[in-house]
Amino acid sequence: MSEIEGIIDGLLNEEENVFGVAIISKDGQLITQTENWNIENDLNLLNELLNQKLELGEKGITSLTIQGIKYMVVENTEERKIGTNITGKGHLIICPIPIGGTGALIAYINPRVGPRDALFNIQEYAKKLISLV
Repeated sequence: MSEIEGIIDGLLNEEENVFGVAIISKDGQLITQTENWNIENDLNLLNELLNQKLELGEKGITSLTIQGIKYMVVENTEERKIGTNITGKGHLIICPIPIGGTGALIAYINPRVGPRDALFNIQEYAKKLISLV
């Protein structure tokens, strides 16, 4: 098992509300993803979101569709990007690696909880990936 896979397993073991995980490298390539989630066809949109530098007051991308599910972007900062599906199909948390960087840990969150319930753990695990992506 690679170090990256070990970090993903640790996150999945510690945070029961994370249902899927993917990791994108600094150059926009998909490094790995959990077997139950495939974001390969959505990489261009995710990379566009990660590479977007917002000026003060700019909203940027307001929604994104991953695996056919549309998420409204409810938070878009250098530290995190949070999307939520308004019909109850779950949430996305995207943590750029490093903060403000173009690599990312992307997590699909249990629809029955708020995305912030899992945010702290996801951000902590994203920090463990800094030297690996």
